[in-house]
Amino acid sequence: MRYRVLGRTGIEVSVHCLGAMMFGAVGDADHDDCVRTIHAALDQGVNFVDTADMYSAGEPEEIVGKALQGRRDDVVLATKVHFQMGEGRNRSGNSRRWIASEEARGLPAMDLSAGRAALHPARFDPAAPANAAKYEAVEQLVELADGIGCSLPELAVAFAAEHPAVTSVIIGPRTMAQLESLLKGASLTLDDAALDRIDEIVPPGTNVYHPDGVWRSPYLTDAAHLRRPLAQGSAG
Repeated sequence: MRYRVLGRTGIEVSVHCLGAMMFGAVGDADHDDCVRTIHAALDQGVNFVDTADMYSAGEPEEIVGKALQGRRDDVVLATKVHFQMGEGRNRSGNSRRWIASEEARGLPAMDLSAGRAALHPARFDPAAPANAAKYEAVEQLVELADGIGCSLPELAVAFAAEHPAVTSVIIGPRTMAQLESLLKGASLTLDDAALDRIDEIVPPGTNVYHPDGVWRSPYLTDAAHLRRPLAQGSAG
């Protein structure tokens, strides 16, 4: 596992950050399975965990709390707040009161038993022009990944990790198998030829799928910010 300093904090975190969104009702409802997955990530060198109060009404935070008993000092733990978590005032936002609240729970878990395609069918309709462009890009990226000898998820994580503005890439496995697949590529680095090919498929600063576009970062449009210095690319 590679490590980098998080911003200007002086704190070293793993290049892979374990995202907890898929632990609990929205993903794996078996808490013991989730704890085993978290422990496996920690045992393989991950020391950075990310969650949020709105994930499954706070259930992943509870699961992470169980998993980190006796190991809390070894982990950099991040969580996110802001969105409404129930009826009434002051049950959202970024106030110290809300962030410190231990009872910031209450949203019913969303029923995802039908799958994402059933919940948002327009996003998966291959006849829609926006979706067609997305699928075409994915097929080209799969071809590139096959040529490198890695899976598409491994390529995606390695690509994000190569960006100079990125300290740690959040991975969100639901199962142990997904975790192992993602961490298998922890040492994968991409050369300029691979990065150039990705830029050809999806030019920097463009969004192939506009419904997901919320904010355009200047670090995706300025060529000077797109590559990590060669010495840092492999060393991390």
